[in-house]
Amino acid sequence: MPPRSRPPTHPVDVLKRAGLLGTAAQIAVLDYLQHAEHGHFSAEEIHRRIAAHGERMNLSTTYRVLNQLVEAGFVASVPLGKHHSLYELNTGKPHDHLVCVVCGRVEEFSDPAINRRRNAIAKKFGLRFDGRALALQGICADCAARAHPPRARAR
Repeated sequence: MPPRSRPPTHPVDVLKRAGLLGTAAQIAVLDYLQHAEHGHFSAEEIHRRIAAHGERMNLSTTYRVLNQLVEAGFVASVPLGKHHSLYELNTGKPHDHLVCVVCGRVEEFSDPAINRRRNAIAKKFGLRFDGRALALQGICADCAARAHPPRARAR
């Protein structure tokens, strides 16, 4: 009887078809994002949660792997400033983000008018989108309410 081969959707095979090596670190990060409740995670948070499950990986390896997975299209990066990004599994569904600068909460949204305007601006400047990320930053309603609670009315 011939030896059993891995199923065609095995993570190593999927990663290799995308031009990656299929390292243990790549598999660990991709597996975490695939099984995490949908969300947006910093590299540090991904690293911490993978380490909590017993995987040994340097934080620098986590950053390198995230960049590789972004380049390969498995993961999307939400840039939040010069040296900070959040990462999420790339579902292929275009969307943008609202980010609270106080608590860090991230809400996803999609707006056809913004998409049309973004495409018109790109066309005007001859820009070909390399990635698609829009993160609008502000203070969410919960944080605003905590900072400025409503005043009691005088009776």
